[in-house]
Amino acid sequence: MKACIKPENGKVEMLDIPIPEPGPGEVVVKMTMCTVCGSDMHFLDEFANAMLNFAFPGILRPEGLPLGHEAVGTVHALGEGVTKFAEGDRVIASCMIGCGSCHECVSVDHSQCSGGGHVLFGCQAEYYTIPFANHNMAKVPDSVSDEHAILACDIMSTGFGAIERGEAGLGSSVAIFAQGPVGLMATAGARALGCGLIIGIDTMDDRLEISKKFGANVTINAKEEDAVAKIMALTGGGVDLAVEAVGTQVTFEAATRAARRGGVVSSIGVYGLTPQLSMPTLAPSFLHRKIVTTLCPSGSDRMEYMMQLLEYGDLNLESLFTHKMKLDDMGKAYDLFRDKTEGVLKIAITP
Repeated sequence: MKACIKPENGKVEMLDIPIPEPGPGEVVVKMTMCTVCGSDMHFLDEFANAMLNFAFPGILRPEGLPLGHEAVGTVHALGEGVTKFAEGDRVIASCMIGCGSCHECVSVDHSQCSGGGHVLFGCQAEYYTIPFANHNMAKVPDSVSDEHAILACDIMSTGFGAIERGEAGLGSSVAIFAQGPVGLMATAGARALGCGLIIGIDTMDDRLEISKKFGANVTINAKEEDAVAKIMALTGGGVDLAVEAVGTQVTFEAATRAARRGGVVSSIGVYGLTPQLSMPTLAPSFLHRKIVTTLCPSGSDRMEYMMQLLEYGDLNLESLFTHKMKLDDMGKAYDLFRDKTEGVLKIAITP
């Protein structure tokens, strides 16, 4: 089968490797669509393979790191003990794999698993393997498109999670710093969950236009005006929830300045190798602020919840997909995503 492999930092290769066989509790899925995520760029360009193998033992192949953690497909083969799925089922899986039985999986979230869980790797291939399948996969309803289903694996769950864990709800004011794919999902999540004033901030006008489609009432180009000052003027003192959705010191600090007294800062950006963050202590909200970070809420229950939202929630997120490519073009897909040219947001990649 064809698979996208990272032999070294910054380089991808399409290689022919054997179709995997499922072990106990595993499912092998035949991919119908995969995509590139911002996290993939960190794995490709920043984190050495040896570092990733130390963090997630056993993920490397002799050829390198199998890339990709967002995909949708059909069940190809079942391992011993898999009881919730059958061959031919159309499925997705969480980008974060949990064992389903450790303390963290049971009481916190599958994304925090301490019982053998890890980032799902290897989805940018004709076939890929899902460990602990009973706890991490969900069936995709016939009425939900591949483009919608694949978003639930990571960025939709993450973006909606920023709003949920930020305790925003009916009528809450929300500012989302960065309107890339995950920031746009936070914008859509804020609208779907009944928030009031939603403000989208970015430096790219094309992304701000999509932000309006996804639910933003007001958009701010941070290159052209002071985003925090405008938020303060619009709200009379800051938003209930400020979301950081790209993973930089600049946007994190801006989010801390934009929250009202007693407000919440919700960070979902991936900071990569950034060793630490800082925030201003003289901002009015500093002394009574809550800061929450979120790693993609995961597990079968979460995936099923996302499927329910997509099936019945009147969400239309397919415009996030700006490009279509074939699996053989993974190198071009990564270059496009890295360079952020041609208005790229998400790329629908098919076999």
